[in-house]
Amino acid sequence: MNLKKELCGLWENVQLATQNKRPSMEDSSLYLSPFTSETSLFLSVFDGHAGYRCSNFLANTLPSELRRETQSSGNTLPSEDLFSRVFSNTDQMWLNSAKNPRIEDGSTALCLALDGNNLTVANCGDCRAIFYQNGITQQITRDHRPADEAEQERIAQSGGTVIGGRLQGQLAVSRAFGNYEFKDSHLLSSDPEIHHLTVTSEAEILVVGSDGLYDHFSNEEIISFIKNGLISSSLENVVKELIDEAIDRGTEDNITIIVVKFEKAFKKLLKKRAKKQAGKSPTLLSGKSSPLRTSSKSIKHSPDSAPTESSKSNSGLLKEVKKGLILKATVKTAASPVHPPSALSPTLNEPNLIQKKKIDSKKMKAYEEEKWTIFSKPFKNDFFGRTAVTISG
Repeated sequence: MNLKKELCGLWENVQLATQNKRPSMEDSSLYLSPFTSETSLFLSVFDGHAGYRCSNFLANTLPSELRRETQSSGNTLPSEDLFSRVFSNTDQMWLNSAKNPRIEDGSTALCLALDGNNLTVANCGDCRAIFYQNGITQQITRDHRPADEAEQERIAQSGGTVIGGRLQGQLAVSRAFGNYEFKDSHLLSSDPEIHHLTVTSEAEILVVGSDGLYDHFSNEEIISFIKNGLISSSLENVVKELIDEAIDRGTEDNITIIVVKFEKAFKKLLKKRAKKQAGKSPTLLSGKSSPLRTSSKSIKHSPDSAPTESSKSNSGLLKEVKKGLILKATVKTAASPVHPPSALSPTLNEPNLIQKKKIDSKKMKAYEEEKWTIFSKPFKNDFFGRTAVTISG
């Protein structure tokens, strides 16, 4: 097994890869932190087939291109258009470089970019990302396999067929880089499927893995295995045991996994951002808060996500903050002398208005003076798993 780990103040990361019973290691993976900002990270897994050269090429090319293009655009996360363009250009680069001699290697690609509470995922193939937050296990990506109904329809429209769950009876994935034979006929696509997810302060675990991990595990079983293991062991040991269990259950494929466990500092950072956002939503005199979202734009979620759970968590946190502010205002009002309605006048109410303005001013100043403790490490090209890995131990 080949294992790497990194611990910073915001999250702990463990990468593990094993050749398992395959004749060679065709997976590659990459972890970058920071990616484009101090609160960002980038994860990717590439599952090669017919050789390891395409997956290694992607690991050395795709992330750096995404990072360069993202920074050039002035953003911290790649946009959908950028992901699609870079995926297409990189695929063509590989096909051009593999012409002479002709190399039939191919590879899937799964890339995740996180900055604060924004997570963007681009998937091409059957690697999978699952996320555990707010007590819910969620599969972010969709497996691109020929037997999938949507993929089967796309293949049929291109004049292809699915035989025995394989593209033209040969390829087990319906989207991938490389593979001249299927690219020439336009049956195989390298277009990524893009998903967006809002990360809350209840985020716990993010898992990215090649299909060898999921062959004998459900998403819920993986998260449960990690959570239960962390009660008495380190993340490193838990990931090792997870891979051992996958092998014991019968998987013979290469296995690559990246697990991110979010630390208290990261959750605290998101809570502070939520509180700051709550401060921008004024409390009405009636005691009711104004709408948190005034825009008609809706937040994008993955097909399998439950948007209401994410929104419930954010709105619940904001409501607690506002509830506290409203409660303080109510206590102060109760302590004031009670006058008959006829005795009230602008002159008598003026001290209360001045006092309220002072309170509001102090609150806004507190929000503006909040400082976040950011932990980061210098960017480095940490290309993981470039060569075949021999099992040891």
